[in-house]
Amino acid sequence: MFIQLNALRFHARHGVLPQERTVGGDFRVDLSLQIADRQAHGALCHDQLEATVNYADVYEKVRQEMDCPSALIEHVAGRIARSLLQSFPALRQVEVRVAKVSPPIPGFVGESAAVEYSLRRSLVVWDFDGTLADTSAGIVRTMQATFSRHGWAVPQEADIRQTIGLPLQASMLQLGVAEGEAVRQAVATYQQLFEELGVVRVGLFPGIAEVLQRQHEAGRLIAIATSRGHRSVVALCEQLGIRPYFDYIVACEDVQAHKPDPAPVFRLQHLAGVDAADVTVIGDTSFDMQMGRNAHVGRCIGVAWGNHSAAQLCEGGADFVACSPTEL
Repeated sequence: MFIQLNALRFHARHGVLPQERTVGGDFRVDLSLQIADRQAHGALCHDQLEATVNYADVYEKVRQEMDCPSALIEHVAGRIARSLLQSFPALRQVEVRVAKVSPPIPGFVGESAAVEYSLRRSLVVWDFDGTLADTSAGIVRTMQATFSRHGWAVPQEADIRQTIGLPLQASMLQLGVAEGEAVRQAVATYQQLFEELGVVRVGLFPGIAEVLQRQHEAGRLIAIATSRGHRSVVALCEQLGIRPYFDYIVACEDVQAHKPDPAPVFRLQHLAGVDAADVTVIGDTSFDMQMGRNAHVGRCIGVAWGNHSAAQLCEGGADFVACSPTEL
C-alpha cells in the first residue's frame, strides 16, 4: 500500500545565499509512503488506524524538518526520509521530493528546482567478537586460564579461535569439557576470569567506528547478534564508545536457539520491522554466514580480519568477503 501526501507547501529558510537564510522562500514537498500489505491489512479490511500512519503526525514531522534551515535541499530531503522511517515503524520505504519554488538562479525560467530521494527501511546485523571488536586474545587467554584452573588439558589457541562465535557452553563442549556440572562450572569460571583477563585486551578493529557512523547517517537500523551475554556486550560497546550506534542487541540469553540457527536474526527482524530481503548480516565466522543463510536474508558479508578464513566464510554462505572495513 502506498500513501501519497502531495504538494505540501512551506515557507522555509533553505539555501546557500544569505537572503535565502534570512528572508526564506517557498517550498513544496511530495511524499510517497509504502506500508507492507500484511501490515496494511488491518487498515484496508478492518478500518484500524494502528495498521497505517496518522497523516497529521507525518505532516508534523515534515514541518519540523522544514523549519530547520539547511544550505541544500538534498540535505532536507535526506533528513525528512530518515525522520519518517525512524518515527513510523509501519513504513517500509519513503520517497520524498523537495522543490524550491522560484530558485534564485539568474535567468531561470521554470516552476521549481527539486530533489527526489528514496530510502528503504533496512537492517544491518553485526556480529561482535572478531567482527566489530578484536576480542580473540582476551578470549584465548581466558579460556586457557579456565581450563588450567580446573586442571584440564589446556586447548591450543587455534582450536579456541575456531569456537569463537558459538555460545560459551557450546565452545566449552567442543573443546572437550564434559556435559553437565563440569561445563556449568567452566562457564562460571570463564565469565569471572574474563572480567580480569579479557576485557583489558578488547579493542575496536581500525575503521569500524567510521563504518558504523556512515551506516547510521545513511538511515540504516543497526543491530548486534552475538553469542556473548547481554550485559557483557553492552558493557563492551559502552567501553568502546559505539553503544549509541546500535538500535537493537540480541545476545545469548535473548533467544532460545543460537548461531547458526536463524533465531537471532528473526528476533531482530521482528524488533526492527524489516523484511528478510532488507537485512544484511556481517560476521567473521561461518556460524554468522549460516545464520544469515538460514534466515534467508538479502546479503551475508564475511570479514577476513576475524577468526575464520575466507574459504570458511564462503563455504558458510558469504556473498562477499571484505578484507578491510573500507570495503564494507
